[in-house]
Amino acid sequence: MMPLGHVAYTWAALAWLQSQGRAADVDYRGAAFAALLPDLVDKPLSLTLFAQSGTSQGIAHTLLGQVALTTMVAIRKPRWLPYALIANGHLLADQMWKYRRTLFFPFLGRWDSWQFMGSPRAMARAYAEILSRPSILAVEAVGLGLLAWVAARGKLYRLSSLKRFVQTGKLLPGRGDA
Repeated sequence: MMPLGHVAYTWAALAWLQSQGRAADVDYRGAAFAALLPDLVDKPLSLTLFAQSGTSQGIAHTLLGQVALTTMVAIRKPRWLPYALIANGHLLADQMWKYRRTLFFPFLGRWDSWQFMGSPRAMARAYAEILSRPSILAVEAVGLGLLAWVAARGKLYRLSSLKRFVQTGKLLPGRGDA
């Protein structure tokens, strides 16, 4: 999934859960960061330390990495647990069950390899190839629709609501916007 898709699906799930009274008071800015966290860790590593790995999905895309993250957060900063769970959700969005060696690294050996991505140009080529797939484009188009739904739900077309959202990370409209 592309970065915008990760954020869009996360925000839509969060908005829906909050509308049902089933989600904590989560800052949407932090949720966006958490939704992208595995890529923010692994993409730079694939351009540097793991340039020859043939993947841009490394340690942060593994079950072990996510269990370590969630355990550390639960022990040290329990109030951040929703964000750790959002980062865990990244693995679902990337369909990591299709990449078993990566998901269960190091227990099944080295992570799955696809193609060289150890330079910015190579990574750009890989992303261009991914974006040429109709199934990916469809998933991302749905993500844009979900993002529009979140924006409408939060009345982000109103300058005051948008400003409050950017400043506070809260989606729900204030009293003056209801």
